[in-house]
Amino acid sequence: MSFADDRCIRPNPSLKGAVSMRPNPIDVFSRLATAEGYDHERVDLNELHLSLPGLWCDHDVSITWNLGTEQVQIFLIFEGRTPGGRSDDICRLMSLINERLSAGHFDYWDKNEALVYRNAASLRGGATLRTEQAMDMLALALDAAERGYPACQYVIWAGKSPEDALTSALVDLAANP
Repeated sequence: MSFADDRCIRPNPSLKGAVSMRPNPIDVFSRLATAEGYDHERVDLNELHLSLPGLWCDHDVSITWNLGTEQVQIFLIFEGRTPGGRSDDICRLMSLINERLSAGHFDYWDKNEALVYRNAASLRGGATLRTEQAMDMLALALDAAERGYPACQYVIWAGKSPEDALTSALVDLAANP
């Protein structure tokens, strides 16, 4: 038996200590962005901004890590304003697109007049984010954006109904493999 054991001064592992030592999932996204050559900026320890190239435009993505809830969240925000009170049509369009998504969802933030794709992954219990999971989260966001962005443009600028806009966007997407 050692002196530390005799005096009970050996640190006991605790959940709080284990949580503070766990790897930050933002590091996984940062390494992935570097490897793929994406423009990116580490805003702080728990937030990363990156740009995903798409068919129609580059998509701005924010990824955050909340240690308290042990969730990694991804946000893809479409820039632009909705002219002429088309927010009801945009909301209907989001509902139609959300029906087709396997993960995540679109929201319309009326205050900012912004269309947002959101997804989250829980890493409760000390789970770590693998590179493949990070790649999947980015791929799901990009796939959703490539459907949502042109459909949104058809509603806003071409005056199409949400149903026609989504059909046109999916046809356009299929034509550009």
